[in-house]
Amino acid sequence: MYKELWRQRPLLTLPQIIVLLLVGAALFIAVDLNRRAQAGQLVGVGEGDLQLQVDAEATRQVELQVTLEYVQSEDYVAAYARDEAGYVLPGEKRVVPLVIEATPQPTAVLTATPDPIENARPWQAWWHLLTDAPQPSP
Repeated sequence: MYKELWRQRPLLTLPQIIVLLLVGAALFIAVDLNRRAQAGQLVGVGEGDLQLQVDAEATRQVELQVTLEYVQSEDYVAAYARDEAGYVLPGEKRVVPLVIEATPQPTAVLTATPDPIENARPWQAWWHLLTDAPQPSP
C-alpha cells in the first residue's frame, strides 16, 4: 500500500513547470517594463517649472547688473550726496522741512450700541426667516 502512494502521479508535469516558469518570467518582464515606463514619464515633469525659474533668475541677473552699473556711476554718487548725506553744490541752498508735532486730541468715548439679541425671542428669528414680513406686535 505504501508503494502505491509513493508512485502516485507527480504534482506538476514537466510541461506545466515550463509554462509556470514562462508565465513568471513574463510577469517579471512586464512589471520591470512598467516601472521603467513610469520612471521615463517622470523625467520631464518639472522641466517647465525649472525653465520658468531659470528665466526669472536670468532676468534678475540683468536687473542686478544694471543696478551695479548705476551704483558705480557718478549720478548715483551725486544723488546719494544730495538726498542721503545732505550735501549741496556751491550756490545751492539746503531746505529742511520742519515737522510740527500736533498735540493729540482726546478720543471721544463712544457709547455702546444695544445688542438686539438681548431683547430678541426665538420665534422672531423664525418669523423673519420664514416670511420676511414685519413682525407682529406681541
